[in-house]
Amino acid sequence: MALTAIVCLLNISCKKNNDPHLIDAVITGSDARVCACCGGLMLTFNGETHPYTGTFFLIDNNPAELGIGNNESFPLLVKVDTSKSSVTCFNHFVHITKLERR
Repeated sequence: MALTAIVCLLNISCKKNNDPHLIDAVITGSDARVCACCGGLMLTFNGETHPYTGTFFLIDNNPAELGIGNNESFPLLVKVDTSKSSVTCFNHFVHITKLERR
C-alpha cells in the first residue's frame, strides 16, 4: 500500500509542466508567393490547416532554428510563444521565441 502511494506521488510530481505562455497554433506550410512581404512559413492561431486560408502570419525565423527540416510534412500542430517581429511588412510577420510540437 505504501509503495503504491509513493509510486503515485512520484508519477504526479514528474509530469511535464505545461508552459502557460504557449498557445496552440498550426504551421500550414511555406509561403510560395512572390512579393516584397512574402516568404517563410505560414502560421495560424485559429486551427486552420490549409495554407493561404483565413488569417495567417508569416514566421520570420529560419525553419532550421525551429527544428523544421526541408522534408517536413505540413500542417504541423504546435504550441508557440511569439514576439513582435523586426520585419515591418504590414504586421504580417511574427517571431517565434519558443516552439513545441503537439
